Amino acid sequence: MKYIPYESRFKAGEILAEFILSKNPVIKKIISNKIENVFLFAIPNGGVPVAEGFCSILRINFDILIVRKIKIPYNTEAGFGSVTTDGTVLINEGLLSRLTLSENSIKNSIETTKSEIRERIEFYNKNTDIESSYNSLINNNYIFIVDDGLASGFTMLAAIKMIKKYNPKQLYIGIPTAPLHTVTHIQHEVDEIYCPNIRKTSWFAVADAYKHWYDVPESEVMDIIKDSKFYFKE
Repeated sequence: MKYIPYESRFKAGEILAEFILSKNPVIKKIISNKIENVFLFAIPNGGVPVAEGFCSILRINFDILIVRKIKIPYNTEAGFGSVTTDGTVLINEGLLSRLTLSENSIKNSIETTKSEIRERIEFYNKNTDIESSYNSLINNNYIFIVDDGLASGFTMLAAIKMIKKYNPKQLYIGIPTAPLHTVTHIQHEVDEIYCPNIRKTSWFAVADAYKHWYDVPESEVMDIIKDSKFYFKE
C-alpha cells in the first residue's frame, strides 16, 4: 500500500484524531458526554505538535509525559531502559543481560536519568507533586498517549507502565506511523492502539512518514504549550 506522507506533525495529529473517530464511534460518544473524563499525554518533543493537532479536533486537554532513556555508560547514544516523569523505571532486561555493567553502574545510570527528568520538570514548570497531579488526571479516566511515531516502541512501553500505575478506565495509544511488529507487541498492553500508517516492513524510519522531517526543538515545544488552548496549565 502506498501512503501519502503527512504534511506536518500537527496535520498528522488531526488525521489521527479523525481516524480514531471513524474506527471507534464509542469514543466520539464518550467525548460528547464525558469530555471532562478524557485526557491526553504527549511524549515530547515530537509528540507535542501531534497532540496539538489531535486536540484541535477532539477538543480535549493534554499534558506532556517526559520519557528519557537510561544511557549505557560507554555508549551514551544507546540505552538499556527508560524513566518517565514520575520516576517510573522500565528496564530492557534482554539488552541489559548482554551488557557487562556492574550493579553500581546500573544504579548510577538510573539516578542520572531521574535527575534529568527532574530538570525537565523544572524546565516545563510542572507541579512538583507529580503523583497527586497524575492521580487526579488519570484515575478512572479515558486516557490517550500520542507520539509522532514508534520504532521499537520501548519509550511508549515505559509511558504505558507509568499511566497504568494510576488506574485509567481505558488507555488508548494514538500513533501516526509505526511498523506492524511494534503495533502487534504494544496492542496487548493497552485497550486499543490506533495507527493510520502501519508499515509491514523489517526496515522502518518514522521520518519516512513525513514530507518535512526535523527534530522538534524545545523552543517549538514551549511556543506550542504557551499558545495552546488545550495544554493543561496547572
